[in-house]
Amino acid sequence: MTALTFRRAFADEPIAKQLINELDAGFLKLYPPEHMFGLHPNEERDPRLHFFIIETGDSVLGCGALRVLDVSCAELKRMYVRPEFRGLGVARKLIRHLEQTASALGISCMRLETGPEQIEALGLYRSEGYSDIPPYGEYVSSPVSVCMEKTL
Repeated sequence: MTALTFRRAFADEPIAKQLINELDAGFLKLYPPEHMFGLHPNEERDPRLHFFIIETGDSVLGCGALRVLDVSCAELKRMYVRPEFRGLGVARKLIRHLEQTASALGISCMRLETGPEQIEALGLYRSEGYSDIPPYGEYVSSPVSVCMEKTL
């Protein structure tokens, strides 16, 4: 695979919306809609959201974002790699890019929420140093939320 490009984008751009729709379609097969946690209304252009499109050549591979929660902590959001590009290390490189972005912002703590049915994602996050934590924020009342954290 040629070099990956992480292009900063807004989450309301057409390709970003398409990727998010693909991600959500997969989630709807696993979880009820009331337990799907996407971006907040009107967050697509919020300066605290750092959204990236992953590309190589003319191919769009996926997307991911970090949401700044406070001065020391950010959250991984909208992590998605298209099925045909999975198993190639793209998600791992995306996580590391988002962590580097967070570090450059002075962030020292990364959090995330995923679901128990996403076995591959859970394995990936744990292999990248994320540890399970109690549900936080909007995930506290969700029985299908697995929350994790990593110190950068």
